[in-house]
Amino acid sequence: MKPFFRHLFACAALAGSAAAFAAPIELRLATQSPGNSPFQRTMQKFADIVAAETKGEVKVKIYTDGQLGDIPQLLSGMQLGTQDMAYFGLGSALFLKDAAPLQVIYVPYLFDSKQGAARALNSAPMKGIYEDIARKTGVRIFAVSGARSPRALQTTKGPITKPEQLKGLKMRIPAIPIFDTTFRTLGVRNVPMNMTEMFTAFSAGTIEGQDNGADLSIPFKFHEAAKHWSATDHVFEQTGWFVSDKTWARLTPAQQAILLKASIEAGKVADTEIQQLDDQVPSIMKAAGATYTEPDRDAFRKALAGVAGQFEGKVWPAGLVDQLRKAQR
Repeated sequence: MKPFFRHLFACAALAGSAAAFAAPIELRLATQSPGNSPFQRTMQKFADIVAAETKGEVKVKIYTDGQLGDIPQLLSGMQLGTQDMAYFGLGSALFLKDAAPLQVIYVPYLFDSKQGAARALNSAPMKGIYEDIARKTGVRIFAVSGARSPRALQTTKGPITKPEQLKGLKMRIPAIPIFDTTFRTLGVRNVPMNMTEMFTAFSAGTIEGQDNGADLSIPFKFHEAAKHWSATDHVFEQTGWFVSDKTWARLTPAQQAILLKASIEAGKVADTEIQQLDDQVPSIMKAAGATYTEPDRDAFRKALAGVAGQFEGKVWPAGLVDQLRKAQR
């Protein structure tokens, strides 16, 4: 073999060897939720599936407890491309400037169950909203999978059985317009606050209540400071799998498909574990010397019936609420 061709074959062999030993893509997947929680175990399942299905080409490293920042910081990082992925409540996308239509998912009593919410939040109208958010913000909701606990009211005063008992109460409410409107309708004094500050705020009396589900409230042990749990079930939500569009573009279509498959499979961990946790809430409250109350939900539903109309056709397209009610069935 002539020297030129020997050199050519040697270069090709080296190139093939380099490709075979190319470093895997490493993705950082973060949440503000605590370790040893359903969120953490769901994320780990996702990472395990991705590693197995890509044969190690893609590795996912898990960060919990807000190690890489709170929700707004993670979203900002994904926009900049400095953060790869995040896993938290779907509505967390509302911290993005151009995601306002997503507020529709927090219409009080829009959904009747976790299963209904899952169907509606994966329906065609919602997928159109997710795609629009990705186009405008650079943050892609590539999957919606994994139940959240139904939202409840947790207070230092109570028990809360009727809407009028909330009047004047200082409650930590997410800094999202539809939440602000919902709780002002009930006469609450809304206090925006990071979740990591809430336990101390309960103890100091800075806040007297909060609106959240057991999936976040129990791991943070808020029930040790706020002793009254009222299972209003006013919102059913799913968890969103978020990715920077810059990261998404680095992946092949086959790798993207594996991430989608992994998110759906991992979401089943959340479905199971969250349901188990929700079933345990009454006993957890009892063990902590706290009250567990099933309030007059019809009274809450009636008190909040006008909230959706203040946003319909202005923040989200007219008719979307009815479409989602039908899609859940």
